[in-house]
Amino acid sequence: MRTLIVALTLALLAGCAGILPQGPDRPTTTYVLDPDRPVAGPAGSGPTLLIPPPSAAPGYATPRMAYFKERYRIDYYAHNEWVAAPAAMLGPVLAAALRGGGDFGGVIEDPRGAPPDLRLDVRVDQMHQDFRRQPSVGSVVLTVAAFDPGKGSLLATRTFEATEPAPSEDAPGGVIAINRALARLLPEISAFAADQARRVVRSAPG
Repeated sequence: MRTLIVALTLALLAGCAGILPQGPDRPTTTYVLDPDRPVAGPAGSGPTLLIPPPSAAPGYATPRMAYFKERYRIDYYAHNEWVAAPAAMLGPVLAAALRGGGDFGGVIEDPRGAPPDLRLDVRVDQMHQDFRRQPSVGSVVLTVAAFDPGKGSLLATRTFEATEPAPSEDAPGGVIAINRALARLLPEISAFAADQARRVVRSAPG
C-alpha cells in the first residue's frame, strides 16, 4: 500500500509540473567582430583584390563561442554566441581593413565578378577564449594564402596569430580580447597582401 501511495504521489507531482508555470529560459546574448581599424586613407589606384568568404577549421564553423579549459577539449558558452560564425563575420572585416589601406584599386568579396589581380584565401584556425592561462586570453589564428589568379599559382602562405588578455573571466571579456587580438593582425595581413600584390604587378607582362 505504501508503495502504491508513493507512486500515485509522484505521478500527481509530475502531472502538476506540466501545468504549473515554468521559469523563463535565460536569453542568449550575441556578439559581433568589430575590431578597431586604422583610419581609412584615400582610395588607391593599384591592383584589384578578391577575398572570397573565409573558411573555418573544425570547431569554429559555428556561431557558438568557444573556450578552452583543458588541453584537447573545446567547450562552448551556453548562453553567449557570435551573431554569425566567425568566418562569416571575418570576411567583411578584412575587406574593410584592406580597402582602408589604400594599396588596392578595389577590394571585392564576390568571386563571380571580373578576374582580380590577387586573391586571398583565409581560414579561421582558432578564435577562442583560453582559460588555461590566467588571466584568460583571446586567441586568434588565421591562415592566409595569396594566389595569382592570372597564372593560377600560389604565391605565399602565412599564418597570423595573436593573443590578448581578457579584461574579465567571462564571455564579454573573451569577446573584447578576441577583437583586440584581431585588431593587431589586420595591419599585418594588409602588409602581406600589399607585398604579394607588388609581386603580381612586377611579374605581369608588358
